[in-house]
Amino acid sequence: MTQYMFVLLFTLVILIGCNQSDSDSKAPSADNTNTGSKQSQSSMDDNTSAVETEPERVGKVVARVNGQPIYEDDLNGTDLEYKITEEIIYQEGIILGYDKLERDKVGDYERGLIIGITKLRILENAEPTKEVSDEDIKNYYESNKDKYTHVRIHEISFPDSNLSSEIKDKAKSGEELQNIANSYPDLEITVSDIGYNRNMAQHFKTREVGSVSEVIQKPDGTFSVLKIVEVRDIPLKITRGAIKHILDANRKRQMFDSYAQKVAEENNMTIEIIEQDSKQ
Repeated sequence: MTQYMFVLLFTLVILIGCNQSDSDSKAPSADNTNTGSKQSQSSMDDNTSAVETEPERVGKVVARVNGQPIYEDDLNGTDLEYKITEEIIYQEGIILGYDKLERDKVGDYERGLIIGITKLRILENAEPTKEVSDEDIKNYYESNKDKYTHVRIHEISFPDSNLSSEIKDKAKSGEELQNIANSYPDLEITVSDIGYNRNMAQHFKTREVGSVSEVIQKPDGTFSVLKIVEVRDIPLKITRGAIKHILDANRKRQMFDSYAQKVAEENNMTIEIIEQDSKQ
């Protein structure tokens, strides 16, 4: 029995010694603990100094990220976890210095936001205006018919500027461009169909079948004359919505112009327009 008790006691001593050894190996030393705490505190201090905490305002705070409050009315229908994620990413951007790299863009966005909010308040406080009528839309359509007309263009190109007047006159008389080109067999004169080209349509004073442009000097040193061979009008029913939007925008522009002029006069604002050098 004595021998049995001795063996049991010896076994307990060994087990206690093993447990103590494991605990010592897992527990950090006092020096390591202090060092880790200092490093962690240093990192937190760096982040805190990089992201300046905004002063709290009136409202229910639902969370804080690194001391930065998130308010209930900031959620705007989004869940809190998403807002916390955005705040963390925002603070990371500040820590990385992106606010300084993109300062001009942030300033432009802030300026646009302020202008937009102010315009919205102007519209909210303005007296109701008459709705854009069908007659208004029709009048605009008729007055700006060129904007709602597609023209198909043919081009005759030639190398000698001395032929400019002659070829232009033949084209204006109604002669087919290909026949004109064929009448100069010894010269490299070509005719091409450039289709419905809005940019080239700007060369015409009137947009009618048979209209001829002035002589154009091309980048490659050759010359050309354009001729309208087909006209297609965009129906009013297709453009009605776009025209209504334009007229609404024009009315708002006039309202903002009048408001700005009034504010400038009431606050004695000075407006200086610097003339641009035409040579620049």
